[in-house]
Amino acid sequence: MAGETAFRINLFGPFEVTTSDGTVVHVPSKRGKALIAALATGRKGQRTRDWLQQLLWHGRGRAQSSASLRQELRLIRKAFDNPEVVVSEHGVLTLNSDLVSSNADRLQSGGKADDFLEGLDLPAPFDAWLAEQRQLSSQLRETGGAEETVFPRTDARRGEPIVYFNKVSSDEMALEVANEVFQSQIEKGLTDLAPLDVRSATSDQDAANHTLLKTQILETGHETLLRVVMQGAGAGVQNWTAHWRGQTQMLSGCENEDLLQLAYRAQEAAVDALTVSEARKNRISASLLGFRALRSIFSMERSDLDQADVDLQRAYELVPKGVFLAWRAFIQANLIVESTDLDAAHQADLAANLARRALQEEPENAALKAAASHVFLLTGQDVTAAGELARDATALNPANPLAWASRANAEIAAGQIEASVGFSHRALQIGRFSRSRHWWEMQAGVSAALVGNYEAARVHSLMAHSLVPSFRPPLRYLAALEHQRGDEKAMDAAVEKIRDLEPDFDMGDLAEPDYPSGNLRRAGLA
Repeated sequence: MAGETAFRINLFGPFEVTTSDGTVVHVPSKRGKALIAALATGRKGQRTRDWLQQLLWHGRGRAQSSASLRQELRLIRKAFDNPEVVVSEHGVLTLNSDLVSSNADRLQSGGKADDFLEGLDLPAPFDAWLAEQRQLSSQLRETGGAEETVFPRTDARRGEPIVYFNKVSSDEMALEVANEVFQSQIEKGLTDLAPLDVRSATSDQDAANHTLLKTQILETGHETLLRVVMQGAGAGVQNWTAHWRGQTQMLSGCENEDLLQLAYRAQEAAVDALTVSEARKNRISASLLGFRALRSIFSMERSDLDQADVDLQRAYELVPKGVFLAWRAFIQANLIVESTDLDAAHQADLAANLARRALQEEPENAALKAAASHVFLLTGQDVTAAGELARDATALNPANPLAWASRANAEIAAGQIEASVGFSHRALQIGRFSRSRHWWEMQAGVSAALVGNYEAARVHSLMAHSLVPSFRPPLRYLAALEHQRGDEKAMDAAVEKIRDLEPDFDMGDLAEPDYPSGNLRRAGLA
């Protein structure tokens, strides 16, 4: 920071704060030192309260971690003998740059950072964050310093991965346009998820050592073959391929469910390839953290969700992309349904506020709008707004199953149950080959139950449970549906499985207003 300030923070070697005349400021606790360091390394010296509570008091309850943060701030302000040293506004804490400066920029300069916060040891996730800061500076140093590595061009200056697209088709304009439309669906899906550097390639060699996605269109009479090939590191290395065959006119609009499914499959294959290739580079990027989190978000395993939330916070620190906030909101909202031990009101406020911040940052991101719609519905926000967000999401990227599932949920909330069945079906058709198929199966099961098609609801719930046994909603539906059809043995089996996840569960819980089974009650099953 430019200019002389009243306080100077040294983050390399033993942590130390000194005044302008050299007097040492005694910060009493390790967490107080870690809190100051986290603020000093934040963008504009800022961190959110939630992020700091997760970093320094992870695993403690919301009330306890919040109280601990307030206490630490009181001790810091007392140590500095200045109440303005850390400014708090709208859930964000800021290190006052008029009063405090630091040498945190050494982390971004490629300087030796092995001694960053030397001797400051705290439990996870702080230890992982500390290692990451040291690693980032080490990578900059090994690749020639910040000037060369950080600023070569556009998104690549942040070390984000490069994706090449290549289109092959005849010279016929209609086929060229169709190829462009189809490939744009994949590109939209990927760039919504991560800050990728997307480029065009005229040959495989152009994309050597990067991720290459090639689409090829061949026409015979009235039939067209669309082939998609995913190539990974090294020209000619084929990792994944799929195709679609149908009438030429169907390709032009790219509205057919099978075509949308192919676009989504290609997107997921690209995410997998990028995750593997980035991990092999042994470096941290916002894209890698975001993709890693995305692979866990739909698992509904609490440990996976906690780690995904940490990864998304780190990703946002590297590149402030709104979708990272939206996925965090998605996680926090789903915990209302999956973890009945949490404070539902707090979770709802946290999730809704994260979603609103995300919408301000990326208003044309389809994945973000789909997640925000889902969050608004789960947290009791305006149903009309949730419906508009879902409609926007399907318009911006019709190859996104979450957008269609969110639209189905919005129709349910608006009382348009029949419409929800069609949207649920489309979500399942597009996402049926994805790792999150259990999510779309469950959505289809909910819609089926609400229109009274209990057998279809049971089949979808069974499939969702088979794919992810720890996913609770299918088990709740199976218990209610087996009871409705009079199979008490099957009902008892479902109840026992729920009790493995919720030891105190009783079938009577499904009828309780505070239990997350609103659509079951609405369907007359509880």
